[in-house]
Amino acid sequence: MKFAQTIFLISIFLLASSLPVPADPVTSPAPEGMAAIPGGCFMMGTDKIFWYKPDEWDNVRERPAHKVCLDPFLMDRTEATQKQWEKVMGHHNSIYRGPDLPVQEVSWEAARDFCLKQGKRLPTEAEWEYAARAGTQGTNFWGEGIDDDYLWWVGNSARTPHPVATRKPNPWGLYDMTGNVWEWVKDWYEEDYYKKSPVNNPRGPEKRQSWRVIRGASWVEEEIDIRITIRMRGLADPTEDFWVGARCAQNAPKTKN
Repeated sequence: MKFAQTIFLISIFLLASSLPVPADPVTSPAPEGMAAIPGGCFMMGTDKIFWYKPDEWDNVRERPAHKVCLDPFLMDRTEATQKQWEKVMGHHNSIYRGPDLPVQEVSWEAARDFCLKQGKRLPTEAEWEYAARAGTQGTNFWGEGIDDDYLWWVGNSARTPHPVATRKPNPWGLYDMTGNVWEWVKDWYEEDYYKKSPVNNPRGPEKRQSWRVIRGASWVEEEIDIRITIRMRGLADPTEDFWVGARCAQNAPKTKN
């Protein structure tokens, strides 16, 4: 090979090696403050019966357990803090105040707008439970019973919310998925929806209902309410102790063929 050709090839190599490498959409990290949730299938809901008062009412709204399969998505690692909310929305109506406390008394519409203004969205109910389980299938992602290391509930909260991410996260790096504040999801609430939910990427009842779903329980809940499957019809109303906040999700980046 001639000397000039050798110099030319070396120059091309050096130029190519100095160019930025395109990010791999599969392996690229999630945006700051979010966790990448892998797609997959799981059993949503439960077949266990939890009686609140003998022969009065139980957790029928959480039954039956049914198979659900989801595409990958992104999820905020923490509940929306008051500092984040004020930056995006300007003001909030939280009873307990503090920049790192989760917002409370948030309406569904405000939670939706908070997410949309950041290019995000509310998670579907199925996405929420799948992310909360983080590959586990027990009553809670840490196992059975109560573990104060993972949640704020009536037994350790002193009846006040606490700064986010001060308990241990679940295996997928999400904090306060149980306890601290209830969280809005996208779906309309329908008590028997689980009996007819589709398998792939369910998005809740198609027909407009009177309520939206809230998930995750709060700092004032008793032990009987500490489970991943608990679901309620949502009101941002202190007379019903529904201390409701928000957590956003986002579609995963499209992979390149």
